[in-house]
Parts: sequence; structure tokens; C-alpha cells
Amino acid sequence: MASTYVSLLTIILFTFLVKGHCQCQLKDLTVLSSKTPRQIQGVHEWQVMFVNNCKCSLKGVTVSCKGFHSVENVDPNVFAPIGNDKCIVNGGRPIQPFASVMFLYADPQHFVFEPLSHDMVCVSS
Repeated sequence: MASTYVSLLTIILFTFLVKGHCQCQLKDLTVLSSKTPRQIQGVHEWQVMFVNNCKCSLKGVTVSCKGFHSVENVDPNVFAPIGNDKCIVNGGRPIQPFASVMFLYADPQHFVFEPLSHDMVCVSS
């Protein structure tokens, strides 16, 4: 009986450890934005960086982008509108752990890109 209890407790503890090993939340995606010294067509250029601060890759990252536009071309593989005031980052592909994805845009308005959703990709070793 005692060995069954210890085995069950070990399995439960292991399950919590594995599950807790990689629980990414929206707060694990940091959005950094800064004005560059450049101007495009007389408009300020901005640099935006999405940083994955989680131990797992984040894929399908979406952010709010209501009213976003740029006089500078933005690579749609890096950042693109997908409707309903949402944009997708990195074409939906994973952002590796502790890596970043960056793009530039030019607009008189500074946009705030709020993370909305993502999926975790955890590979067990």
C-alpha cells in the first residue's frame, strides 16, 4: 500500500513538474518600440521588436493593431494584418525561446501593439 502511494505521489509530482516546465503566458511576450533617427517620406520611422521571454517557442502570435498603417513597406512575413484589428507576427511561425522578431514602420503615430494570443511549442528533451 505504501509503495502504491509513493508511486502515485511520484507520478503526480512529475506531472506538475513537466506541466510547469513550460507554461508561457501573454506577459512572456514583450513588445519593445522605439523611434529610429530616420524619416521616410517626412514621417518618423519606428522599430518594433517582439521578444519571446519563455522557455518554449511561441507560434501564431497575434497582437492588436487597430488603425495600423505605414508609409514604409512592411514585410508581411514578419508583420501583417489578419482582420478584426489584429496582426500576426512572424507569419505565424514560431519565435524561438529568448529570441526576437523585429520590423520597421513609418507613421506619424506611434502604435502600441498589445499581445492578444499565441500557442506554445514545447519540445521535450
